[in-house]
Amino acid sequence: MILALSDGPEPTPLTNRGVYPHSGWSESAIDYYRASVGAGVETLLTKLARGLERPGLPVSRDQGPAVRHYASHVILRDRLGNGLASVFWGGANLKPNVEAKGALAPAVARILRSTWEHRPSRVDVKRDGSAPGLFRRIRHLASVCADQHGLLPPKDHLNNHPDMGDTCYVGSRHSQAFLRIYQPGLKRAQEEGRTGEHISDEERDTVRVELEFKPQKPRAKLAAASLSPDQLWGVSPWIADFACEVFAMDVQPVSISERRETNRNRALRFMASQYQAHLADLLRECNGDLADFGSVIADLAGIQPSKH
Repeated sequence: MILALSDGPEPTPLTNRGVYPHSGWSESAIDYYRASVGAGVETLLTKLARGLERPGLPVSRDQGPAVRHYASHVILRDRLGNGLASVFWGGANLKPNVEAKGALAPAVARILRSTWEHRPSRVDVKRDGSAPGLFRRIRHLASVCADQHGLLPPKDHLNNHPDMGDTCYVGSRHSQAFLRIYQPGLKRAQEEGRTGEHISDEERDTVRVELEFKPQKPRAKLAAASLSPDQLWGVSPWIADFACEVFAMDVQPVSISERRETNRNRALRFMASQYQAHLADLLRECNGDLADFGSVIADLAGIQPSKH
């Protein structure tokens, strides 16, 4: 890609180290995980609680608020009352659903991945970096990336206030992959009511790049249940390019698209399904000899073998 903004008035060429040195970025980490799980509710709750317990810090269950489409909701909490994970089940859903946010999301993801077959409906992965003017530079690079990949221009939510963080959205919220770029330090300060000198320079300069991956097809869900945080940046070509430029990562694209069946294969599959019993009888009459079976089919269809 072409340029990343510097702190001065003129843009400077982007290097192969990304818009900020690679060592300045935190490691990729899962920040949100939600999945349906092939397990009984009681077994799921018990194993999740055991996996999240720490010495002297037991995990308790608390009835959660009503959740649409589910009959029951339990929140697993630590002894201080902090929510660790939510489990939903019943209603119109055949399998229980687990949700974890923030610092506990990686632990919950590890437990699910190592214990049960599950299908994620959403996985978020994040990286944090800190440098003066970093948000501006990444926002510019996002605009370049969107233009090169035929995406709509990034949408900005700008507060126009030095103590309130800005946010940039890249891609469509309705697609499988979507980027959110924001300033978590300023957001945290705003939530805590801190302003002015009570906000550190690091909080002002920190930028979070967050991928929101919502797999929609079986192959994509299977990938979401096993890909590492670094690998998840490859689920979309434009996000892989963006991560390569911003983080200087060697991102390998991940194929999550479903292979489309050809019209011919679909017709042959329907034909074979419709006449499965007759075909099975014919194969038995040929004593399981596939060459003889194929020859009979060719004769019935009036097909002459081609000569080479």
